[in-house]
Amino acid sequence: MLNFKNELRRSVLYFVKKMPWVYQDRVHYFYKFKHLPNIREPKLFNEKVLYRKFINGDHLCYGRLSDKFLVRGYIANIIGDQYLIPLVHETSDPATLLNVASLRNTVIKSNHGSNMVEILLEEPDTEGRQRLVNRCQEWLKKDYSNEVREIHYRYIKPHILVERYIGDGESAAVDYKFHMFNKRDGNFEYVLQVIYNRGGPALSMQFYVNNLSKVFHRIRDTGLDMADKQDKLAKALELSKTLACAFDYVRVDWYIHGDQIYFGELTFTPGAGLVTGLEQGLDKIMGDMWIQDRTRVPQSDAKSEDISLPEMLKKV
Repeated sequence: MLNFKNELRRSVLYFVKKMPWVYQDRVHYFYKFKHLPNIREPKLFNEKVLYRKFINGDHLCYGRLSDKFLVRGYIANIIGDQYLIPLVHETSDPATLLNVASLRNTVIKSNHGSNMVEILLEEPDTEGRQRLVNRCQEWLKKDYSNEVREIHYRYIKPHILVERYIGDGESAAVDYKFHMFNKRDGNFEYVLQVIYNRGGPALSMQFYVNNLSKVFHRIRDTGLDMADKQDKLAKALELSKTLACAFDYVRVDWYIHGDQIYFGELTFTPGAGLVTGLEQGLDKIMGDMWIQDRTRVPQSDAKSEDISLPEMLKKV
């Protein structure tokens, strides 16, 4: 019976993957939330992310600013390079990692997606470096746009980055993610999502709505105290407003290490429109905050003729 269920599940997944992307997302959305998304007239935050993915998004721009290498120039130009994590090495040829003087206390990652990260707290031996090279070569082959149907990742030329490790060497750095909603009058609303205990037995989160001190919603919260981070978070919020002023919505991620604030990344389609954990009405609250531009977004100037778009990317 178990084998039959597994075979049935594989058959269903195979069929779903043959659908146009927008229908795949409808299926995955229904599976997670038990109702179909309203993509043409979105109200919820996840629905508005899907609208941006499939109906009206500047995917060329999103691709450039989601590129973890190219975005460094954007950040340096807008707010200054003092907020950038030091870059040790950048390459499209992983074999060059064999010649980097030291990889101790570094983070190796790809620039064109998520979950392609290796943290090195100790110097790898020769075999360890070769394994790292092999792993990076596999990363470079991955078309991350196919992972959860986000076409803007196809506009990123894959590279490998080696950054200086930021953390205490014992636990993963805390993520401070500012969901920035541009109100078009010079003001912003925001939701601060704090993620910690990565790599632990349970991933923990706190959500703050338009403030930095009163928790609105908790997920497996183990009591993270941010009292000593208030000044740094207030600064990160102001920097986020500067970075977000050109968009109706963007998520700006930060790390705090000692007295230093470090930029993490810009994200334009969080969770690919399938974000779980937005309970206590957060999916609706964040949807209401987002004044989404429904006029046709002109695509940014870029060489798109070399980008192979999947046949399964269809409009709703």
